[in-house]
Amino acid sequence: MKTIILLFLFAQKCFAFDLPRTGCKTDLTIDKDHYNVTEIYNTGDAEPTDAHFDTKGNLFFVVFGRNFNGYYYDIKVIKPNSTTAQNIPGLPERESYSVAVDKKESKVYFGTSKGIYTYNYESQDATLISKPDIKLNSLLVDKDGNTYITSSPEGHEQLYLLKGNEKIHFKGFDALEEVAVDDKNNFYYIREEKFFVLKSNLSHAVFIGNVSYEGLGQITFHREYVFVASETLSYIHENDTGPMKLVQGVPANVTAMAFDRSGNFVLGTKGKILKYKANDKECYQRKN
Repeated sequence: MKTIILLFLFAQKCFAFDLPRTGCKTDLTIDKDHYNVTEIYNTGDAEPTDAHFDTKGNLFFVVFGRNFNGYYYDIKVIKPNSTTAQNIPGLPERESYSVAVDKKESKVYFGTSKGIYTYNYESQDATLISKPDIKLNSLLVDKDGNTYITSSPEGHEQLYLLKGNEKIHFKGFDALEEVAVDDKNNFYYIREEKFFVLKSNLSHAVFIGNVSYEGLGQITFHREYVFVASETLSYIHENDTGPMKLVQGVPANVTAMAFDRSGNFVLGTKGKILKYKANDKECYQRKN
């Protein structure tokens, strides 16, 4: 009996190194941070794009799909503690393309084929705030509250600053595929599957790296990192010049990404939005 006990203690001592704790399964890793899927939101046959959290934790996003009426873009919202996406009353059906969040003023704007709308938190519907004849494909708001739109009057995407109902063309931003502005007023954009940045203190754009793009995607920001969700998920530190780093473990063909105030995020892919939460467990321990 004494021999058996000694063998058991010896085995425990020899093999009790780096034992995984419960709850340590990781679905996705970005640098040294581990994340797990905690919620899955259904979007039917549609693909989510242009996702944004507001300061209250609401997730606004666009769904792109096709039904018997043809192709459509609709904006939806998932409210905190809800697992169901809801329509937003007041928005044009099938022609609502873009979401922009002014975090400084706690406002949410929607870009549509019939003008720009804002979200009314009391009535929880959308109200038109521009002339309905403003044609746009996407909508952006910088850190100072300036509004930008993209449209394609000559068959390729161009960027404009809005001053009231006047459009001021930004030269050098033509033939865009995706564009976004960070909280330092740096503009990041994709053109012909190449990723560029025009920093606020520079007069010319800088090439960062190659990215995949097939018509749907999103550029988003978190802390000092820039992410591109387009087929794959790639990222780079804002002070680096490339190449892009690829995130492993993402679902196929991601088309949207948004971070909340806690640093958790969602990824959009066809038919669903997945919510990822940081796994802060110490997954391995060493016993003496």
